[in-house]
Amino acid sequence: MFKIICFFVLIFAFFACSHRNKDIDYLNGNMVSFSKDSIRTQKMKSYAIGVANCGYGMFSVYDSLLIFWNPNFPDHFFCIYSVDTEKELGFFCNKGRGHNEFFSIGPINQLFQTEDDLKTVVCDYNAKKIYNWNISQSILKHNTVFDTIVSYKHLKNRMNSTVDNLFYLSENVYLAKMNSLYFEESEKLLPYYQKWGMADNKIGDFSLYKGVVVGNEKEYEQLRGRTYSVDVIKPDGTKVVQAMREVPQINIIDIKTGQTTFYRLSDISEASIFGKGSSNNVYYNSVQADDKYIYATYWGKKQWEVGQGSKSPCIRLIHVFDWDGNLLYELETDRPFFRIALDPIRNRLYTADLNTDEMYYLDLNEF
Repeated sequence: MFKIICFFVLIFAFFACSHRNKDIDYLNGNMVSFSKDSIRTQKMKSYAIGVANCGYGMFSVYDSLLIFWNPNFPDHFFCIYSVDTEKELGFFCNKGRGHNEFFSIGPINQLFQTEDDLKTVVCDYNAKKIYNWNISQSILKHNTVFDTIVSYKHLKNRMNSTVDNLFYLSENVYLAKMNSLYFEESEKLLPYYQKWGMADNKIGDFSLYKGVVVGNEKEYEQLRGRTYSVDVIKPDGTKVVQAMREVPQINIIDIKTGQTTFYRLSDISEASIFGKGSSNNVYYNSVQADDKYIYATYWGKKQWEVGQGSKSPCIRLIHVFDWDGNLLYELETDRPFFRIALDPIRNRLYTADLNTDEMYYLDLNEF
């Protein structure tokens, strides 16, 4: 009887862990499971501000500054707005094909200060140039000011990879998230990171997934969807966190050592990247971080309807991790928090209601 019981226990354990073990075979790092059963849930009150996101698009926040990005602006990519005065401070980063103009650039992923000026990096993926945008001086001079412009055309990337995200580490040192651009024959790389030393042209690779994906283009597109994540860098420049969309998981990359640790919610056994099973759910939709905590909006339900006239989901849960991957709290908000932006100065977590255009925030000092 004892042998029979042990046999069935082993069989059950095998099937329960099959998806996770399948993923472990392809993850270039350790997998750590966590549960949210015993964590504390804290209800949070939101506060409205007198600014409406009327078609301004995605945004970042720093102190009193709201920096909006929208490719539909007629002549520029960014508009800066004051939370305190509720007035526009100007439009920046000109559209065009002329000197210091852009055909296409993405939203801001990182804000940092050097020499008391607020700055960010703007990447022109078509021209393969990095612009260090001095936001403070741009506001003062009512014109877009770039401190430096660096070309990365000479850097060699694997298998026609293109830059997906770019982070500033220090002067002439950047961290780039790479994605394969085209499907070539039967080989394809999943997302990976590169550390660029522009002074000595030194490149360091951070491979999150082992080996090369072999298969057809349809299989690759499915895997690219399952490995999709929203990423943010720790302000001190030592780590990057990835909040994954189709699996309940965050990945923390140590930039100094190159090691990645994968933290997966253990309550959902069917979620898998490389296994056949999939929950078809959306888990983490947005992520922000300071030097102490990681904030990730959590859905955990089926993909919402996407299309003209459809409404965004009412996401009201925010998971709070530390940089060791421990889930500390689950914040329950009184209004939807679909996409979030952290203000590290006033310690606020902002959002915009995509259905009403109203903007509001959580005061993290209360939590």
